[in-house]
Amino acid sequence: MLNSGSGDTISEDRIEKIARKYAVKNALDYGKAKIGNVINKLFSEVRPSGETGAEKIREIVEEVVSEVNSLSREELEREAANYVYAEREERTGLPKLDWATESTKINTRFAPNPSGFLHIGHAKVAILCDEYSKMYSGSFFVRFEDTDPKTKPPIPEAYKAIIDDLNWLECGISGIFRQSERMELYYRYAKELIHDGHAYVCTCIPEVMKRNRADGRECACRTNSPAANMEMWERMLSSYKEGEAVLRLKTDMEHPNPSVRDWIMMRVIEAEHPITKGKYRAWPLYNFASAIDDHEMEINLVIRGIEHEVNGVKQAYLYSAIGAKQPHTIEVGVLKVKGTLSHKSDIIKAIKSGELSGWDDPRTPTVAGFRNKGVPPKAIRDYVIGSGIGKNPSYLDMAKLSALGRKIGGTGV
Repeated sequence: MLNSGSGDTISEDRIEKIARKYAVKNALDYGKAKIGNVINKLFSEVRPSGETGAEKIREIVEEVVSEVNSLSREELEREAANYVYAEREERTGLPKLDWATESTKINTRFAPNPSGFLHIGHAKVAILCDEYSKMYSGSFFVRFEDTDPKTKPPIPEAYKAIIDDLNWLECGISGIFRQSERMELYYRYAKELIHDGHAYVCTCIPEVMKRNRADGRECACRTNSPAANMEMWERMLSSYKEGEAVLRLKTDMEHPNPSVRDWIMMRVIEAEHPITKGKYRAWPLYNFASAIDDHEMEINLVIRGIEHEVNGVKQAYLYSAIGAKQPHTIEVGVLKVKGTLSHKSDIIKAIKSGELSGWDDPRTPTVAGFRNKGVPPKAIRDYVIGSGIGKNPSYLDMAKLSALGRKIGGTGV
């Protein structure tokens, strides 16, 4: 008998069953199970009782791995399905929102950048947003964040492809918006903020402003009058060159996080947009356009990646300046896929070189790629909802997704 992680003894038969579960999952993820990987997973559940215990565990694992590696992929997927549906604590839905009542209508939005196609990490956020809006009889909006025509130029075909992916994922879209078509709205708010003394045009060179923010020191531009700032704002729309001026929100120059201090709302970009062409020169950054749109669209729940936590702090200053209520937020851990190209730039490069046939190549981590693998959309939804809203990043469990797909009637991953 061996010790479990809780100090209880555990039979060799139980050790073998646990080892087989991890070996099957490891084989599905990497083609072949590896002894070291299985032992590491096993030791998270089982604690050997001395040297003899550890040696015995390795002996059992070696035998199990050898047998598992002799199975076909179809046999592995069938066995994995048993593990998935035998889990006693399988989630059946998302947790309720403690701040919402039964009559609260939850409005959410999914805001992709159309500089590429949706990958499985995007699908996670979209599904969570859609599911909460359905739980609380609210609305689920799609808002394309396409206001950086130079650094992240939109791909025209991506607009339709993203909507097609969301429809395939059974998301109930209530409305579709493009930020590039809402520029006049952002300009109106920018002027109001300047007029009320909450924003100013900064012409400091980036190096100087960076030092000022790091030191918590105001620049000379910050004390300009609203009238002077309004005149400079008009020059941002007409004559200032790229990098010569930005519009900043007045926050707190003593905030402990320098990135929060007087963050940039708008900047000049000299590039043509595929939708608006050369109509606009001053473009909003994420925190400004996103907060304004969330307010205008009456979004009361924002679900986004954990990397956006500090953005909530930044946006709080803007909401205060316009006298609006900040939405509730849930930050979730990123979902990645092992063994695939994860960055849009890498996928684009692989497509151009002919390594990949397109964004829907089954070897990509895109939603279209999973669709071409034969994975049913319900399997992806069940996987995401079953995984919950934790903040820890994770890798897609191929064995579990494959099992869900086969149970529904699709193919494995």
